[in-house]
Amino acid sequence: MKKRDVIIVGGGASGICCAINLKRANKNLSVTVLEQNDKILKKLLKTGNGKCNIGNENITKDRYHNFDFFKENIPSFDIKKYFLDMGILLKKDEIGRLYPYCESASNVVDILRNEADRLKVEVITEFTVTDIKKTKLNYEIYGKENYQTNVLVLACGSIAQSHTNGYELARNLNHTVTDLKAGLTPIKVKEDVKSLQGIRIKCRAIANDFARDGEILFKENGISGILSLELSRYVSNNDKIVLDLVPNVDEKYIENFIENKAKSQRYDRDSLLIALSGMLPKMLSLLIIKKSKNIEEIVKNIKNLTLTVDSLYGFNNSQIVVGGVDIKDIYSTFESKINNNLFIIGEMLDVDGDCGGYNLYFAWLSAYICSNSIIKENFTKS
Repeated sequence: MKKRDVIIVGGGASGICCAINLKRANKNLSVTVLEQNDKILKKLLKTGNGKCNIGNENITKDRYHNFDFFKENIPSFDIKKYFLDMGILLKKDEIGRLYPYCESASNVVDILRNEADRLKVEVITEFTVTDIKKTKLNYEIYGKENYQTNVLVLACGSIAQSHTNGYELARNLNHTVTDLKAGLTPIKVKEDVKSLQGIRIKCRAIANDFARDGEILFKENGISGILSLELSRYVSNNDKIVLDLVPNVDEKYIENFIENKAKSQRYDRDSLLIALSGMLPKMLSLLIIKKSKNIEEIVKNIKNLTLTVDSLYGFNNSQIVVGGVDIKDIYSTFESKINNNLFIIGEMLDVDGDCGGYNLYFAWLSAYICSNSIIKENFTKS
């Protein structure tokens, strides 16, 4: 059985970040990353539509679920400096999302891989951990090879667009896993929206406790886009979603606009379509007209286009998972309250944020805090 100072299960963003931080702090540590895929950081390649939305400048608790527990650590983590030290220059867009100047997720992956190689982090791919046993003094990790370590980090990710047995490993180590639900995922609706497929529109979405402006992308049988993904946490089957298609314009103004532009008080499809052409995409205008008996109803549907949730898309289409290892059993250092020298970080935990780099930020943050804690509690810097 091979002995290592630290074993990290999972070679995603949090796992690789943790490994790099440990080796930077103490180059003499033996740190091994066990990754089930053929390459590390595969999911990072998809972030920001390939541009790598690496984080967000506006980190506030209202953007997260269960983030209060960790917020005390935010000031200690300067994400811009952290990545600048690694050779990645960040920039922000108009709403605070952080991207590398190169706007290339593959470049970021290459830099992280090269840094891990430079620091001599041992990375073993195509390694599925089949079992973990806690002994009196250490942890035994079983797979195609067997390892022994004093410090174990679970950074196994989630089941959003990937496979992991990380939840099972955590349960076997006596941790509770809360109910899992697809998060930041498109929403299927009961109404026929096939004619709107591919249309993007800036609007306001209202449902239950959610009310926010953003962009909706219509799909063949539902809605996607950032606004829809954020909304998905707040709705269940049969809930109503109300879309205000022109949120900054009142109903009376719209009514006058349509009547003046159409130059007709009668319900005439062609004149109404012309009137709406300067306000809405053509196919959306046609749908509104079809649903309405008169101008008053057209205005109502523009301000209150109602959709009924059929279901959420599944884990294969979700960006994150809502739920995970219960944070009640985790210290703010990300060490387990149940097992000494067991740390759980990143997507595995029951912490999730909105679209816009918030979840990836949490992956870096948890790895940063975890690695600092490991060094402080277990190893002396050389």
